[in-house]
Amino acid sequence: MRIILPIIASILSIGGGWLFGYLIMLLMLSGDEGLIIFDVPPASHTLLYLVLTLLPFVVAVYVLNKKEKSGIIGTIIVCFIASVVMYFIILFNQSAIEDFFRTPSKHVQLEIQSQVQQVIDRNQLPFVIDPKVSERQTQDEAIRTVVYMNTTTEGDLQKNEIKPLVSMSFETDVRLVIIDKANVNHVSIVIDKGKEVSCSDEYYCR
Repeated sequence: MRIILPIIASILSIGGGWLFGYLIMLLMLSGDEGLIIFDVPPASHTLLYLVLTLLPFVVAVYVLNKKEKSGIIGTIIVCFIASVVMYFIILFNQSAIEDFFRTPSKHVQLEIQSQVQQVIDRNQLPFVIDPKVSERQTQDEAIRTVVYMNTTTEGDLQKNEIKPLVSMSFETDVRLVIIDKANVNHVSIVIDKGKEVSCSDEYYCR
């Protein structure tokens, strides 16, 4: 019982703190008419929900204090406050967190680069993969693996050199970026896992 009660108190406090944080957010978005930017309940309703959420914890702390259960009181307060703080940390960093989990892993990036390198070698294409730029652009784009390549020859990008890359297929979404040696012209090829292909210049996709 000594272990179970603090665990139950922690779970309830975390859930209550999360709900409390959500209601605070709604309150910040609420106006006198209950609508400023988003369709949210009126401020008066949200305040009522806040009180109803907080009331059980106030009562619990009061009762536990009477019974000199300071350890459980501390657990409730710490978990509740920590949960509210974590709610807003996650809320304001939601996009970054989603991008972190959506961004292809290092293993996937290396596997894609290896497949592209095999096509380059097999067709003797004048392209060199830049792993650092590829990784950076993958992190920026998040939703797909980016393979960034520089050309090793002078002049314009040639369709017959890019065609083998356009014909590739992958098990995940990929963007191939090829830039000429002068760093002036480039072509971007998006190949999704459904094998649909689109180019920044459709001349290279035809």
